[in-house]
Amino acid sequence: MSKLLKITFIAILLLSCYHTVRDILQTFEIHNWFTEIFHRPHLWCRPYCNIATIPLDLFGIIAPVVVLKRNRLGIIGVIVLLSMFLWPLAIFLP
Repeated sequence: MSKLLKITFIAILLLSCYHTVRDILQTFEIHNWFTEIFHRPHLWCRPYCNIATIPLDLFGIIAPVVVLKRNRLGIIGVIVLLSMFLWPLAIFLP
């Protein structure tokens, strides 16, 4: 696996960890700069936005670890990369 792909999967892992922790804190109504940075309330999923993204967050944590451990892209790696196209979609939803 190329160095660029390794860096990409490490970035996906770190961002997914951040997003999971932030969603859990928001679910328990703990608000601070960590939970509010890069966050925008959505109308389409209220009040379940934080809970709805946890499965995708967990997939974003587990799958990159598997890909990095195997040191090859494989089907799981391709699915992870394709799932990253879902995140920008959330920006455009109201």
